[in-house]
Amino acid sequence: MTNGLGRVYATTLAIVVFFLSWAVIAAKPWVSAPAAKTDPRILALNAREQRLHRDAIQIRTIVQKRWTVYQAQLVRRKHVIAARKKAQQALVARQTALAAQQARYVPPASSSASAPQAAASAPSAPIVRVAPPAAPPATQTKTS
Repeated sequence: MTNGLGRVYATTLAIVVFFLSWAVIAAKPWVSAPAAKTDPRILALNAREQRLHRDAIQIRTIVQKRWTVYQAQLVRRKHVIAARKKAQQALVARQTALAAQQARYVPPASSSASAPQAAASAPSAPIVRVAPPAAPPATQTKTS
């Protein structure tokens, strides 16, 4: 091998093969790994994760049950509200019809003598008199 470039390639290849074989032998793939001692904190963390997962599932089922109950109550409440609105509208319609009938009603005029009698029989509102206070309030002072 008289070519200088060939020598460089051969040397580089030999070095790469040497380090690659060194890495393979250092890894000891023929030896099985000993059972690693697990950290108790990891075990506790795994147990907590499982417990939280179970709790989440239980909470999800409880929320689903409550949601279905709420939906059923909401439907019932909407039906009750609709029925009450309908009844209220019917009542208002009856009241307006009754008011219209009363507005159209004209009492028969039998005689002119009964008119003062009807005015006298109508109840009058009581008269309430309020007397002014006799003394000023107790909270007044001379400086205010």
